[in-house]
Amino acid sequence: MSSSTKNQLLKFAFFLLFALGPNTTQAQEHEEPKKPFKRHAINFCPAGMAFGIFSANYEYLITPKNGIVVRLDYEAIPKTYTAATIESNGKAFILNYRRHFSGEMNSFYAGAYTRYRLYKGEGEINAQKFDFKIPEVTIGLNIGKRWVWKNGFNLNLAFGYGISFKDKKTSLNNMAINTAVDSWEDSYDFINPFLGEFSIGYSF
Repeated sequence: MSSSTKNQLLKFAFFLLFALGPNTTQAQEHEEPKKPFKRHAINFCPAGMAFGIFSANYEYLITPKNGIVVRLDYEAIPKTYTAATIESNGKAFILNYRRHFSGEMNSFYAGAYTRYRLYKGEGEINAQKFDFKIPEVTIGLNIGKRWVWKNGFNLNLAFGYGISFKDKKTSLNNMAINTAVDSWEDSYDFINPFLGEFSIGYSF
């Protein structure tokens, strides 16, 4: 084979390499498209409504493995916990850091949370009207798993527990009122350091 023929073959080979290379890469990218990265998730807890608890949260992935969650809770508490017929409610703000092990929303995660919660109530006992406040701060750790479908629907399950610090303030201070408020506090099962979530929502 002459050197002239060899040079022509080499030129043709290089031409094929440069001509087909980008097309092959494009075909591979077309066959295996990258999964769109979902950075946001908005959820609410439907099961909590059966207990008078209304909860919604929003998570934002700062990086694929690091997320920040902001959550708001409202608790409508029935009047059946004491003889003082206490009308009460609770409001909470939760800030939660999550470390996503898979580098996306669809992942197991672990993290830490802090919660500020305030219970307010008013009632009457022995012809005396009174009101009270119970502020509470909780710091704890949590674990969970979020499942995300292609259409953006997601389901999240999480459990957390920590240490809580709370105070109690009443408008009147006597034994009957203090006993009524203590009874209300002991009877209402949701005043504890536990943080749970079973929610559904949309990721995008």
